[in-house]
Amino acid sequence: MTTVPPYAPPPGPAPGLDLRITEFTSSRTRMLLASDGLTTVLLEAAAKAPLHVRITHTARLSAHALDDSTSWTALGLEAGQPCLLRRTRLVTPAGVPVSANVVVAAAGRDADVDAAMLASRPLGYALADRGCRLERRLLHVGRAAWPEAPDRTCASKTYVMYNAGGPLIFVRETFNPAYFPSGTDGTATAREACTAKGPARPAP
Repeated sequence: MTTVPPYAPPPGPAPGLDLRITEFTSSRTRMLLASDGLTTVLLEAAAKAPLHVRITHTARLSAHALDDSTSWTALGLEAGQPCLLRRTRLVTPAGVPVSANVVVAAAGRDADVDAAMLASRPLGYALADRGCRLERRLLHVGRAAWPEAPDRTCASKTYVMYNAGGPLIFVRETFNPAYFPSGTDGTATAREACTAKGPARPAP
């Protein structure tokens, strides 16, 4: 019988807060980007309401058919290997998107992951429902265009989720700048309080 050695993730940044995170002015945004736990919990705390998943697209496809190679490279997939793609919004009860997410999973590596990718629940909760506990490794934080308003800049976070057997899920999250200001110049700290119906006065 062949024994699979424990997966050793690539080296992370030096101990202490990642310098890319410290550039963000908003303390709320820094906390979100630095967290290595369940993101949905922090998003719900900011929105002061439970969030629901709006699935905008799911597909099973070959890795090389993805928009870019970052995800399947991070998962260690060959070009022709199958993967699952999931695009979602996490929205408030009033329908306000708090985050927009792109998730790619290596199809067939873990049955619980495959099932969670199709669940009508936030991914973290869907994995927890199945008793699936995965570690996270941060790949990138930065700024991107907010999908709901491409002329606005938002904070973004990319990471992989893995277990002892290797990487299973690639996640790219972008966050509504009205809840999580993306400023890096010291001007985006005001009006960080949000209501359940969404921010009454969006932060810059």
